[in-house]
Amino acid sequence: MAQDRLRRKLVEYVQNVHALEQNVLLMLDSMILTTNDEEIKRILLQHKEETRRQEQRLAERRQALGGLGLTSASKDLSAILSAQVKGAVDLWRLDKAVQNARDAFVTEHLEIAAYELLERLAERAGDHETAEVARTNRAEEEAMAQRIAANWDRFLDLTLSEAGIRY
Repeated sequence: MAQDRLRRKLVEYVQNVHALEQNVLLMLDSMILTTNDEEIKRILLQHKEETRRQEQRLAERRQALGGLGLTSASKDLSAILSAQVKGAVDLWRLDKAVQNARDAFVTEHLEIAAYELLERLAERAGDHETAEVARTNRAEEEAMAQRIAANWDRFLDLTLSEAGIRY
């Protein structure tokens, strides 16, 4: 009985992180669309491909765990809708380079935390495959967070330049 409840909780976590990745894919589309710097755009495009692979790995684990129910679909739909609203707002905001970088940095850390918890829960449930997916995806998110952090000055320079501010 306890093992069944633990497995259901694991399915729920996989569904939540899958929905998060779908949200991130749409957020990346918005960031790519509003980014003028080719180097930053290249980084975002690379991360989008990485995120697609992460989402696919999670979808495979969700299917293996039997988590393809109505709850999963509603979580995915909710994530997609919130990302679309954010994307529309992003088109009109000022300081896009800095705001995109800030949002991406926060999102990467949200994903890192989600994968850390998923890994720990998967280990407790004895699901080593899901734990490995969580470790792999988390490592990619950590690398992306580092790429963003390495470019703070670039984001700020782009924002100031777009605003016509010379220093």
